[in-house]
Parts: sequence; structure tokens; C-alpha cells
Amino acid sequence: MSNQAGTKVMKPARRNAPIAWITLYGALTGVMALVPIFPYVGGGGYVPLLVPFAAIAPLLLGTAGGILAAIIGGFIGMFIAPAGFPLQVVDVLLTAVLPAVAVGAVIHRRYFIWALLLSLLNAAFAIFFPFYLPGAAAGFQAPPEPVFSLLSAYYWAPPLIVILTPIGRRWLPQLAQSEDRRQKYLGIFLAILTGLFIWFNPWSRPYWYILKYAPSLGVATLIGYTWWVPTLALVITIIAVPLLEALSRSGLPKVEEGLW
Repeated sequence: MSNQAGTKVMKPARRNAPIAWITLYGALTGVMALVPIFPYVGGGGYVPLLVPFAAIAPLLLGTAGGILAAIIGGFIGMFIAPAGFPLQVVDVLLTAVLPAVAVGAVIHRRYFIWALLLSLLNAAFAIFFPFYLPGAAAGFQAPPEPVFSLLSAYYWAPPLIVILTPIGRRWLPQLAQSEDRRQKYLGIFLAILTGLFIWFNPWSRPYWYILKYAPSLGVATLIGYTWWVPTLALVITIIAVPLLEALSRSGLPKVEEGLW
């Protein structure tokens, strides 16, 4: 759109995503629960394709809209794909909502305190639950050390470092919103990777507790996901950036916290 002098006039951004967009994306996310992308180590269910769609939601719809879409998708997924939601309503929170919350908190500076709190929660789950707290009182054996602590640190130390340093507080948000395509890819990859690391332990450890994991199975789980989490972050980034670029060229009114 241009004025009479030929100057380009930018459309004002919407503060929040339209409810129709949120509902549509939430329904799409819910349907993705039918598609498995990784089996639970030890059996009993699978990680659904819903997880990456939930992680992308805040990038498209803003943080509030993305979280709401993840909630909608989570409840749809719970009903149509019970194998991906063994804990039912609890899994709506853990499998659908938490990835959206984590990525949304990491990508914007204004949510720094939430990103920090989630990172600390992730570290607490990784270090203590369930083998040390509640530990023997709940029938859990002590895990092999230092192997267990080192593997656990792989999931909690990097996001905490990112959040507490200029990497997360300044560089990551700048890169993710950059007009340079390479910088945008790097920023969004770091945001999604950090968000998935924050998500992993609070999502997985309740299963360890409920299913009474032996220490050996806990170690196997940590090893099994070492390559999967960064690979998933890379795949999500490869999908997300072209989608954001297409939206930026679409002429649709931009959502305030959307990265397009």
C-alpha cells in the first residue's frame, strides 16, 4: 500500500491473532497428534507430530495466541490419539502446551523471567526427580553416577546458560527477528532448541515416576533423546522459517509478537 507521494505505508500489526486463526491452527495441531515421530523409550506410547506444531505456534500467532492454539490442539489430540496422551489432561499440559510456552518465553525478551523459571524447573526435574526426590522413599534406586548427572546436565545446562547470558537476553531475540535469512534461521533454531530442552525433563520425568523407571531405563532414555532433541529443533526450523517468510509476503495483518 502506498500514499500519493509513493511512500510505502506499513499495515499496523494486530495486537493478538484473530480467534479464527487460533482455532484453525489449534485444530491442525490436534490432528497432528495422530502422527508418531518417536516412540517412548521403554514403550507405552509415542511423541506425536503435535509437539513441533505446538512449538511453532508462538512464532506464527504470538505467545498468547500460540499457547491458546496449543491448548485447543492438546484437547483435540487427547481425544483422537490416546496413545500420544497416556496421561490424558496432564499430557495436554506437558505434550502440547509446554512446548509452546517454552519457545514463546525464550523468543521474546519481555518474558525473560518466565524463561528463567522454566529453566530452573527443568534443572530441578533433571537433577532430583524421581531417583533422589522422592528417591528411596518411593521405591526408586539410586542411579549410576556420574553418568546419570552428566547425561541430565546435557538437557538442563545449555538452556540455563542461554537464558542467563547475552545469548538469550539479547542476541537470540535479535537474530530471530532479523531480516537476514541466515541470522533468522540461526536465531529461530536456537530458540526452538532451547525451548525443547526446557520442555524435555518436565515432560518426561512424570512418566518415570508413574511407571517406576529403573535407573538403567532412565539412563537409556537420556541417551535415546540426545540426538533426537536437536534433530527435531533443526527440522522444526527448516519448516518454520519458510512458513514465516510466506506469511510476511501474504499481505495479512501481522500479529504483534509473530516473527513474520
